[in-house]
Amino acid sequence: MFAFPGPLPARRGACRVIALVMLLAARVAAAAARPDIIVLMADDLDEATLWDARDLGLMPNLDASLRAGGLRFDESFVSDPLCCPSRATFLTGQYPHNHGVLNITYNASVPEGSFAAFDDREHLGVWLQRAGYRTGLIGKFLNGYGYVPPRNCPACDRMRYVPPGWNDWQGMPDYGELNGSAGIGYAGAYCMYNYSINVNGTLVTYHGATGDYQTDVIAQRALAFVDRAATSGQPFFLYLAPLAPHYELCLPAANGFEWDVRPPPRYADTLPPSIRLDRFKPSYDETDVGDKPSWFAATYPPLTTANMDALDRQYRHRIEALRALDDLIGALRQHLVARGTWNDTVFVFTSDNGWLYGEHRTVGKVLAYEESIRVPLLLRGPGMPANLVRHAPALNNDLAPTLSELAGATPGLPMDGRSLLPLFGTDSVPGWRRRFLVEHHRDFAGAPVAYADYLAVRTTDAEAAAQGGPRRLWVDWRLDRQPRGIEHYDITADPYQIESRSGGDVAALRTSLALLRDCGKPGRASCRVAEFSADEIHLDGFD
Repeated sequence: MFAFPGPLPARRGACRVIALVMLLAARVAAAAARPDIIVLMADDLDEATLWDARDLGLMPNLDASLRAGGLRFDESFVSDPLCCPSRATFLTGQYPHNHGVLNITYNASVPEGSFAAFDDREHLGVWLQRAGYRTGLIGKFLNGYGYVPPRNCPACDRMRYVPPGWNDWQGMPDYGELNGSAGIGYAGAYCMYNYSINVNGTLVTYHGATGDYQTDVIAQRALAFVDRAATSGQPFFLYLAPLAPHYELCLPAANGFEWDVRPPPRYADTLPPSIRLDRFKPSYDETDVGDKPSWFAATYPPLTTANMDALDRQYRHRIEALRALDDLIGALRQHLVARGTWNDTVFVFTSDNGWLYGEHRTVGKVLAYEESIRVPLLLRGPGMPANLVRHAPALNNDLAPTLSELAGATPGLPMDGRSLLPLFGTDSVPGWRRRFLVEHHRDFAGAPVAYADYLAVRTTDAEAAAQGGPRRLWVDWRLDRQPRGIEHYDITADPYQIESRSGGDVAALRTSLALLRDCGKPGRASCRVAEFSADEIHLDGFD
């Protein structure tokens, strides 16, 4: 297994850093000016579960794929820990408040919700297609796809709509067709069996056979896409978006603790009951939540024994479902090696958000705690360093500009994120972000915190070094944009976010949040400036 060693030794002098970055950039260009690109985005996969599965020896193909050239970002975050806004950020390189997809609500009366809010005329697929790539998507797109009408084509057939930017569209509608009927969660993207795939405008329905397991079907279709792309003479971009390890909406669940996902039959019940969550983790079933906003205790009561047992079962099943993702990775790698193109392929593995298993008494995502906003981010490809860890903070905002640069494509939107290529050579890039925004906007989908939004600022090691203090998290909860509680954590001393601090020097955090919340808007600072500089701050109307 690859060990992912610590950071590179400190560099001596800016000239050496610049020379190294230029050398690595030249290596990338020389190795593959137009690399094939594959992005595999897991659903609701927290970083800890991935590494638990790997440490159990259950992700051998991920290990093999990255051993000869893997780069891991261990400070990788999402700017909204909710699937639809996060996936829209991946496609646009923008914070949610700039791309406008603010929640998952399917209700047409909420214009900022779900696929209906997404402007599909400008996104990563479009940009790479313009640059000469053959583009493909297989799996889940955005919440509400197939149910709500497309923003730019309200009269289109919702189930068979093919968004621009994709040569080979194999998107899974939230609604599917089974025996002539349709229903959300049934025969839809959120089921491992009984779902439909819109294959370039034609619906193909899968049922309940063993071979219909969703992750395995996506794997088969991915291999077929690679073969078709090879005949086109074009480099390809393939976006794979399986459901795993997200829970299935078509399984009965009285509450979030009972959410579950079915592993493929070959892996079902292969983990012993002794493999379970760490109930001694300080934040697990947090004893005292009096330091949190006043509504928190009522919303999240202490866990029951039944809750804990259900979470252990959920955890094991999610790991078993991940094994099918590892098989997908192995099949792709083997196929590309046989074709002689693996070493010319950029491969990215990540997730749309993390997951909480009883931390702070919660289950799910959305909250700004580390388990929810941290996601795996692994890359390998031509010219990239082998088996290295980068500690500089990366956001899902950064993937669109990174892949655009690798492909020689020009983004059609202003980028809030930035290319990660300079970090291939060093952790110390001048002007890299010192803080970032986490935003969750009010939703109406029934989640426990659906009634409130929050704005949060998370500072980084670079900010801590510059200010002579710790890394911090400041969360400003809001209801209809009115303050409804503050959370404030010293992430350095309190990595589990147990004690929300009162008082202290919070002026810098409030100032940073005031700058970040509207960054990129007309008349406001760019988000890159807001993440690094204290200039151009607008405090008007903050309270």
